[in-house]
Amino acid sequence: MFAGMGASSADAQDFFGSLISRAEASAAQSYRKEGPVPETVSLGYDAYRGITFKPESTLWRQGGGDFRVEFFPTGFLYQTPVKLNVIARTDGAVTALTSSPDMFDFGAGRTPANVGFAGFKLTYPLNGQRFDEIISFLGASYFRPIGKGQAYGASARGLAIDTAQARSEEFPEFREFWLVEPAPGDRSVTLYAILESPGASGAYSFVVTPGPRTTVDVDARLFLRHGVSMLGIAPLTSMFLSGKAGPWRDDFRPEVHDSDGLAMLTGSGEPIWRPLGNPGSLQVSTFVDNNPRGFGLLQRERRFDRYQDGVAKYQARPSLWVEPKGDWGEGEVRLVEIPTPSEYHDNIVAFWVSRWPLSKGQALEYRYRLSALADDSALFPLARVVATRQAPIDGNSKARRLVVEFEGDALSRLDPERLVESNVVISAGRLVRSDIDQPPGSTNRRLFLDVEFDGRRPADIRAHLTVDGERLSETFNTVLRP
Repeated sequence: MFAGMGASSADAQDFFGSLISRAEASAAQSYRKEGPVPETVSLGYDAYRGITFKPESTLWRQGGGDFRVEFFPTGFLYQTPVKLNVIARTDGAVTALTSSPDMFDFGAGRTPANVGFAGFKLTYPLNGQRFDEIISFLGASYFRPIGKGQAYGASARGLAIDTAQARSEEFPEFREFWLVEPAPGDRSVTLYAILESPGASGAYSFVVTPGPRTTVDVDARLFLRHGVSMLGIAPLTSMFLSGKAGPWRDDFRPEVHDSDGLAMLTGSGEPIWRPLGNPGSLQVSTFVDNNPRGFGLLQRERRFDRYQDGVAKYQARPSLWVEPKGDWGEGEVRLVEIPTPSEYHDNIVAFWVSRWPLSKGQALEYRYRLSALADDSALFPLARVVATRQAPIDGNSKARRLVVEFEGDALSRLDPERLVESNVVISAGRLVRSDIDQPPGSTNRRLFLDVEFDGRRPADIRAHLTVDGERLSETFNTVLRP
């Protein structure tokens, strides 16, 4: 018998154990790719967008609990069907769900004779009496959680393999899910999944808890089919088209992005902020660490006037934050920034990479909590970077001006007479100027850095604020290129 949440019961542990054994056995065999559902392959973008799910087909609609499940059909980009099962809370019986065209309204288009499940979404009365989406699983191993008052933006993935490597990237797929039926009054729901790719097989457990900060507790057990050059753990995917530092666009919207920075809390407790960009060429940055406390792609700019887009609602996009559980060891948080001309392409990826080589047959275990945040100030009690701007310097074509703005309680509580100083380190070139000012009517501080380049060498810059020798802010980090 499964308890309502399932994850803490002996039966749930036994079930997850059976999935782990299944993943291990699968990894010892050759990879097998699932075929698409032929009847829905031809559905294009407009036709797929026009499909609606019929409310009477909602799972757990009559169950008495606060969770519901709605389904996505195969079609358009989502051609590979996934298997869906329900685990009864009363006796643990497993029932396979059967897809049908009758579950969907295909509009004026031709109704296919056959349709598969491409994925699903969980709903919950997050913002009142209405059932709102709290997480969706759709496409490869992608899933997107959102909290109260948020709108879909950045995505998480189950696994990343060979991202931004010389060899082609793999996109692992969740092939099958098991949804544990919640009991009335449950505030969390448990899901299980099997992941497959040419390089790895995996068993996953997800415990989803909706709220102002929706959390997903992930337990991933991975088995390698062959040696993998790059295995990305807890990968996050987002979009950054333009921000305060550019690039300039002929657009009425000042900024367009799902996330504006990579945040990290190192194993030693140092908070780091790296603003995102839309580079002219592929950029890969690494942040070496041992047992990181957290990392994520955050959306710090929350003012509508900085976006001016009432449809996209970029100010409501969630920040996604990963908190490792247990010992992740030595490795690095890797940030990949890809050029994009459009807001419709995700061009930002961040994930954890172990420093140790990976070989065929290797078993790995990673556990972490993924949170969908609207305010990350609780994560970083020190002053935080809220704006980064750049400008050329008149009369010096070899230099660049960087303006970094900090805000936070640490600054608002500070006596105006206290001297705030900067600690700046650059890897190349020369720091020509380092000044701090306080904008009128604000308790924020702005750090002005003029950097003169050494030929074509990029300058890696790290800076934080201090008062009387004590750290006052997180560490700002970026790379300036000539």
